[in-house]
Amino acid sequence: MRASFPVALKLTGRPCLVVGSGRETERRVRALLDAGAQVRLVTPGSAAEFASFAAPPALVVEQREYRSSDLAGVWLAVLCERNPPLAKRMSQDAERCQTFFCAIDQPVPSSFSNVGLARSGPLFVAVGTEGKAPALARRLKDELQRLLDDPTLRAFVEHIVELREHTPAAERAKRLEREMQRLHLKANFALDED
Repeated sequence: MRASFPVALKLTGRPCLVVGSGRETERRVRALLDAGAQVRLVTPGSAAEFASFAAPPALVVEQREYRSSDLAGVWLAVLCERNPPLAKRMSQDAERCQTFFCAIDQPVPSSFSNVGLARSGPLFVAVGTEGKAPALARRLKDELQRLLDDPTLRAFVEHIVELREHTPAAERAKRLEREMQRLHLKANFALDED
């Protein structure tokens, strides 16, 4: 298997599909809504728990089982159930529709894997393991988020954004490079002994 090609998708206004119920489904729906996607959730569980997330057209919830026609016109689809037969079926449907598809914790039928994101304003760091070690990606994401939550780093990010916006193009690269020399991150890597 070849290495993944990481991208940061701009999903504002784009139709996306989430299939499933439970906590993982909630996380995926929230993440897609935060990205501005128009989310259709197909859930065999209770639709009521999602009512407070967003109103149509941002979020449409349908309480029923998945149908192949659910992928029509969808840019990205996520299956949040650990259901290998459904994952295989959705993967085949997504391939026919040329839709990117991820079955959570099932990397084989997926055409993309989710990454953990640590954010500080417009700065984000993505951590992924191509779906092979999601617990490790989550842990590293949490550690990076602690680093990015530092008020000094947040202020530096805001400073760089403002400097870039207000510096003439001819001077921008040199000024920003000078500012980048001020940034020094220190890591403390350790594994606890068993």
